[in-house]
Amino acid sequence: MPEYIVKEEDSNKRLDLFISEKLAVTRSQVKNYINTILVNNVEKKLSYSTKINDIIFINDFNNNTTDIENPLAENIDIDILYEDKYLLVLNKRANMSVHCSSSETTGTLVNALLYHIKDFDFVGDRSRAGIIHRLDKDTSGIMIVGKNSNIVSLMQEQFKNRSIKKIYNAIVIGLLKENNIEINLPIGRHPVYRKKMTVRDDGKNALTIINVLKRFKSHSLIEIDLKTGRTHQIRVHCSYKGFPVAGDKIYSKSYNNYNGLMLIAKKIEFLHPISKDIMSFEVDYPDYFKSFLYSDDI
Repeated sequence: MPEYIVKEEDSNKRLDLFISEKLAVTRSQVKNYINTILVNNVEKKLSYSTKINDIIFINDFNNNTTDIENPLAENIDIDILYEDKYLLVLNKRANMSVHCSSSETTGTLVNALLYHIKDFDFVGDRSRAGIIHRLDKDTSGIMIVGKNSNIVSLMQEQFKNRSIKKIYNAIVIGLLKENNIEINLPIGRHPVYRKKMTVRDDGKNALTIINVLKRFKSHSLIEIDLKTGRTHQIRVHCSYKGFPVAGDKIYSKSYNNYNGLMLIAKKIEFLHPISKDIMSFEVDYPDYFKSFLYSDDI
């Protein structure tokens, strides 16, 4: 089993970060698939801060990539809005991950798609079969899925060219003063909390256009025209501007007051890659969203 001696450049690192770098795996894999980690022959927590000349011994690293790369087909209900022999459009529910990860190899949208789509014809990574774009696990709403690699490529080109119109709705905390807001701030990975994104000068360009639909006592219902597709873009921009999305577990401190993330991919419009027809879809708010929207608490 691997054994390492900590050098000066690796000192004062969290133990899980040190191991992830040495083994070229994610920190989630370190957490879930390493049974025992000894530092100087003493078992340590993953939060341990390394010191120069520490001797780190890793016992029983179980790489679970087989499950990730070859996900099972599972009979999981999905809400299909449209389907033909090239693609389908669906309404993803909240609390469903789009694809598998080291910590989640079942129950994802990909698991469901592998069961429901009988005429899937793809080459390559089965774990991302048909996935053209993604939504965060906690975000519900419209997604497009391609049935073969050519359709996936053609649709991804439309996303790259920004010719696909994506409209989100969200309930945010606070009363926005302006009816229309443009947020043009770059987004990148948080330097400390690796699961978070943040506004940073060296990040990727991110443009979010916001239109206020309605103001309530302490919340606002907004419509978002997403011009770029950065990870957590809406959530990061709204939080940075002082009106976080209600129910956001990562970027809001008061998420416990809500029954879910109040963010939905509500509308989408795109050009069918084969027929060249303009395809347009819109979905209703999920029940937990409507329950809060029409409550006295908003």
